[in-house]
This record gives sequence, C-alpha cells and structure tokens, in this order.
Amino acid sequence: MLLRPATAADVDVLAAMLVEAASWRPGTVRRPVAEVLALPGNAHYVQGWHRPGDGGVVALEGDEAIGAAWWRLFAADDPGYGWVDKHTPELSIGVAEG
Repeated sequence: MLLRPATAADVDVLAAMLVEAASWRPGTVRRPVAEVLALPGNAHYVQGWHRPGDGGVVALEGDEAIGAAWWRLFAADDPGYGWVDKHTPELSIGVAEG
C-alpha cells in the first residue's frame, strides 16, 4: 500500500470514499456516488475540492485507490456534521469495502 497526498485531481476518488464513509454501518445499503452527493450535507465535503485549507492523503494498492482521509475548513454559515469553528478542520475517512 502507498499513501500519497490528495490533489485537485482526486475529487472523484474522494467522492467514492465519501460513499464508503457514509456506508459505515453494518447493513447500510451502499448508494451511488451521484445520490450521496445530491445531499448538500454530503456534497460540501468534496465540492470545489482543493481550496485553501483542504488537505488529505489517498491510499493506493497498485493503481487502485483503496482509501482516503481528507480535511476541510468550513464557515459557520456552511457547517459540516462535526463543525467546531472556522479554524478546526473536519476530517473524513473512507476505506473501500474489502
């Protein structure tokens, strides 16, 4: 396994890993990426990816992305699920099934 920094080109990888992050409970039905991103509360974790303050890593096995961890800063008027303040990033982690 190789870890590398997440770049602006990784928005699709992060979207796929967001699906995994949203499906962490046993028995949860894994929804398509478009359906997960259709929810504004989910979309802002990847929308406009790689703005100032964004960062993360992508885990690769060969050429295949198998996981990612990324963080973003949000404002008070657009908070995420774990919002603390505009200076504290929110961390998302997704690992491919299997």
